[in-house]
Amino acid sequence: MRWLRDLGLGVKLSALLLVVLGVLLVLTVILLVTNTQNLNKEVGTERITEQTVLAQERLAEAERNLAIDVNFISSSVAFFQAVGRRSVDNVTDIVSQAQAQLGFDDVDVIDGDGNRLADFGVEATETEIYDLLNATLSQGAGTYIVVAEDDGVMTVRLAALAPVVSATGNVLGAIQISRYIDADFLSELFFNAPGVFAGLIFDGQFLVRTNNIDQAGVTPTSLEHGINFIPAEVARAAAGETVVVNDLVFSDVPHASAYVPLTANGQTSPAVMMILFELDEIFTFQNTTLVNTIVAFALLTVLALTVIYFALYRFALRPINTLRATADKMIGGQYDQRIPVSGEDELGKLALTFNEMALAVQQREISLQSAREQAERSDQVKSAFLASMSHELRTPLNAVLNFTQFVIDGDTGPVNEFQVELLSQVVSSGKHLLNLINDVLDMSKIEAGSLKLFIEDNIDVNHILVNVVATGNSLLNGKDVEIRSEIAPNLPLIRADGQRILQIFLNIISNACKFTAAGHITVSAQVKDGQLITAISDTGPGIPAEDFDLVFEAFKQTKVGLQQGGGTGLGMPIARSLAEAHGGKLWMTSDVGKGTTFYVALPVESHQLTPTLTAEGMAL
Repeated sequence: MRWLRDLGLGVKLSALLLVVLGVLLVLTVILLVTNTQNLNKEVGTERITEQTVLAQERLAEAERNLAIDVNFISSSVAFFQAVGRRSVDNVTDIVSQAQAQLGFDDVDVIDGDGNRLADFGVEATETEIYDLLNATLSQGAGTYIVVAEDDGVMTVRLAALAPVVSATGNVLGAIQISRYIDADFLSELFFNAPGVFAGLIFDGQFLVRTNNIDQAGVTPTSLEHGINFIPAEVARAAAGETVVVNDLVFSDVPHASAYVPLTANGQTSPAVMMILFELDEIFTFQNTTLVNTIVAFALLTVLALTVIYFALYRFALRPINTLRATADKMIGGQYDQRIPVSGEDELGKLALTFNEMALAVQQREISLQSAREQAERSDQVKSAFLASMSHELRTPLNAVLNFTQFVIDGDTGPVNEFQVELLSQVVSSGKHLLNLINDVLDMSKIEAGSLKLFIEDNIDVNHILVNVVATGNSLLNGKDVEIRSEIAPNLPLIRADGQRILQIFLNIISNACKFTAAGHITVSAQVKDGQLITAISDTGPGIPAEDFDLVFEAFKQTKVGLQQGGGTGLGMPIARSLAEAHGGKLWMTSDVGKGTTFYVALPVESHQLTPTLTAEGMAL
């Protein structure tokens, strides 16, 4: 998440506002969709209930009309006389005229013996209607829902039956008229209302639908938009219960559904009518409202972000940028910079506090500058003093050493062995003191920045290390310590100050010889990644990790160093400074009780060092 922390304040606040508005939009859309779905459910339940009541009322009306029509025909004098005479032609003529006038689909007439006198639309193989006609001879008039097979296709019809009775009360025969409950009949039930679909379900399939566009003989698999019936609800309706489904059915648009039992004369039938009501208008309103809401929120978001960003920039970001720019100038050393205070709000108080802090920093900087100048003068005086004193001490000390050596060599007269031994100690102590003076002089030059390197090309580090090993062996006189050389052959020549490189290695190996009482010292060198890396390791007491910094700090000694006889503490700081002056580095590793290793890395090809003497310079 670092990239998020690095974004500007304006971007963060704008993003935060965008997230808040986005969450608000999502919650509004969810609330709107939930409320719209509840509205769809309420309206859908109300509309489907209205359509269910309408369908039941229209079915009852059709049943009553058929009962009236059949009674009208059966009570006609001409008709019951024709039936009494069993005149097929007369009965057929009367029934044909009645069918043309009243508009029913099927007519069947039998005489008192059950013989057919008229038959329109029913095959002779069907027995359901004739069973009802024969029952009517004894039971009287009635209405029925008849599910029968007609021309190999299952059909559902609403039938009305009545006995044909003479004026004297004799039963002369029976008549039935019926209407097929087909797509046209179902459409008439709902006045061809758009968005209302109905179908008849029998034996687990749709027999007919209002939108019956299937090919002949093909059983439809759904009522509309791929919506099929629910078997459990069909079973409830077949038992005589009118079922209005509480949940909407979703296809392309939501639909309300209901299941209506087909009844006649109070008797249920195995056929069930399914009704679907399409809530297209509400669904369209919902989508339009959602789109309008999202567009309005988008415009509101853009407007709000624009207004808030400009206000934020005017009252917050610009003052903060001014504060940052002023702080940058102060970092650059312009401590007289101040921020204009434009108000007493939080930013105004911040500006006032910043100005007070800037004044304090300016005053502190003046004090520090004065102290720094005084310290630099003191440091220059100290460095000059050390350099002068070192130079003044070296001259008489060199004279003392030379004169003492003359006496040892017998140039001034004979001396005995005891005198030679004493004088040799004087020379040894003088050389030690001279080395100390040289170290102090080198350190003062390093601190003063006046250390000069005598750079030469083709410095043979291999040769230098051979001399270092030889010097180390001389320092180990009387110690059970072995110096091992693991220097890679054919080391490349480097550009450097040969004397200073020798000084680096001598400082390291002299420490190793000083602190190693037994074991071995290993000097190794190899080239790796364009650098010549030299390692000098010993089996001395080792240095704790917390004392590593002391090793490279001037005039400081580790506990081990103090225990082994002390010293000035300048050898390793000078060695590190000389390595860095060559573009290299010096570091160490150590394990207490196991030993210490110092590493020196020098560039094989240094581009920052220029030879002190060139062919052109020597010619001059």
